[in-house]
Amino acid sequence: MQKLYSLFFSFLILISSALLSGCQPNEARAVATARISPVNLTDLYAKAEEYVSAWPDSLLVVAEKMKEEGLRVHDKKAIVRGERYEAQARWRLGNHREAMRLAIHALSNAERWKLPAEIPDIYGVIGNLHKEKHNYDMAMSAVDNGMSVATEIGDTVSIIYMMRLKAMFTQGIGANTKDTALINRSLHMHLEGLKIAESSPRLERHRIGYYNNIAQVYVKRKEMDKALFYVSKGITLAKKYNQLLSLTYSYTWLSQVHLYNNDIEKATEYLGEALRIAQGLNNPFRQMEIYSYLYQALKSTSDYQQALLAYTRYSEIRDSLRVLENVRQVGELQVEYEAEKKDQQISALGLINETKTRETVWALVGLGTFLILSVFLIFQYRIILRNNENLKVNNQKIADQSEKMKVLMKELHHRVKNNLQTVSNLLSLQSNRLTDEDARQTILTGQQRIEAMSLIHKSLYNHDNANLVDMKEYMTNLVESVMQSFGVDEKELELNLTVGVERLDIDTAMPLGLIVNEWITNVFKHAYQDVEAPKLTVILDKREKLYLEMADNGPGIDMKTWERPGSSFGIKLVKILAKQLDGQCKVLIINGTKFVLEVPLSELSGAV
Repeated sequence: MQKLYSLFFSFLILISSALLSGCQPNEARAVATARISPVNLTDLYAKAEEYVSAWPDSLLVVAEKMKEEGLRVHDKKAIVRGERYEAQARWRLGNHREAMRLAIHALSNAERWKLPAEIPDIYGVIGNLHKEKHNYDMAMSAVDNGMSVATEIGDTVSIIYMMRLKAMFTQGIGANTKDTALINRSLHMHLEGLKIAESSPRLERHRIGYYNNIAQVYVKRKEMDKALFYVSKGITLAKKYNQLLSLTYSYTWLSQVHLYNNDIEKATEYLGEALRIAQGLNNPFRQMEIYSYLYQALKSTSDYQQALLAYTRYSEIRDSLRVLENVRQVGELQVEYEAEKKDQQISALGLINETKTRETVWALVGLGTFLILSVFLIFQYRIILRNNENLKVNNQKIADQSEKMKVLMKELHHRVKNNLQTVSNLLSLQSNRLTDEDARQTILTGQQRIEAMSLIHKSLYNHDNANLVDMKEYMTNLVESVMQSFGVDEKELELNLTVGVERLDIDTAMPLGLIVNEWITNVFKHAYQDVEAPKLTVILDKREKLYLEMADNGPGIDMKTWERPGSSFGIKLVKILAKQLDGQCKVLIINGTKFVLEVPLSELSGAV
């Protein structure tokens, strides 16, 4: 049975890779959208609502036609709605920066053209984009703005939606900060909003999000009977209204109920179904979230290979969407928009003040002008003195905070180093008790990887700059550590270690150190068995690119193993780490094996 599930999830992961690398909209849906009359805006609105939470690729087509028709007939509402639907489609497809740009533009037009009924939904898109990046302050601000407009115009549907978003964001903050009180408050907020949604049959489809969110809160509270009750309601309505994206959330929370009850089979089955739907919807961001849950579920089993595959797919999608980079950019777009509005207000006030000043100048003469200028200069002088004092105080506070941060960072690295050393010692003790040589070697390999990371934090702790690693010291300690672990005396090995880079930031030094550790570990394992005078060359230098070379005088690696590392986790890890650095690596067979890695200097921060 376990093999069947392994095959099943391998199939899902392969399908996801194919979809992400070259997804095309479903042909039937593309034909359906192509048949929509570009003149009938009512039909376009209906189609957009049908596609908004299920088919983002088709929604893009509808949104574009909606904008074109709006421009043709000068219908401002159609233009704004088209921009909002396009923003929603880009959000679902994972292009959050473009989605935020479109939403901000739609908001600007809606405010400029006096279309208040369109504003709450636009703020809903903006709030959700900030929520995806865990930027809850700006997400809450967007919801409050949307709620204010919805309440002012008496839009019940928008009020229900804004209440759900605010409750959901409150739950997200509580989950991030592990604040039980906030999670409980979010449950109360959800139940209050659900009362309104359940007050009329015409609001039935608006209950789906509430059922899913309430089920999520009960899962967090480990009240699985209540979670099962609400998630079952959510599944029923999601199927009734063909809300496929909502169904992926329902299946996710249902999987967590089964996972809590130790029914791994059911848990992975529902996650697999959720993943299949998300792939059909061409929603990479949702796929990334499901893979994260799938990894957590598989991690609790002995099927570590499938757990690793799930985590790898999660990491690949996250990197392809550039999630971390977009956090800053998405926030900046709204900040720029708000700043532009304030600048316009300031300009208007400036014109008014300029007119009044001109009238005052013409009305006043001689002594009046002199007195005004004198008062102004004295006032400015006092402000300058006060600002200088405040600046001195603030500079001192910043200096004190900076010093404290250095101490805290050094202490953090010290504790991380100690914890890694403890783990290494535990692995060492465990390996001594093993009789199986393969298992023992695996434990020792893992121990050496932990040692490589521990040396990074040791270097950071021992130097003033808590973010830059002394590479000469680190590389020397790393090579000596690996030699010691294999019992190699420095007299028995001709070692040529050249380090021409003084310091690198930890984000570059860590994967670089792991690559060196993996490669020379492999060298000591396989290269010197029949070599009388072993040689090892390690070069780290800054040329046109950051250049790493490792060479031995062994018989040479089997290139099939390098090109198709089916059974070598170490080679897989080297390639993954090289890709993480955006570097290019190659292997040459020249009087032994030579490994070369080149990393663009533009990708490095803090390289000296």
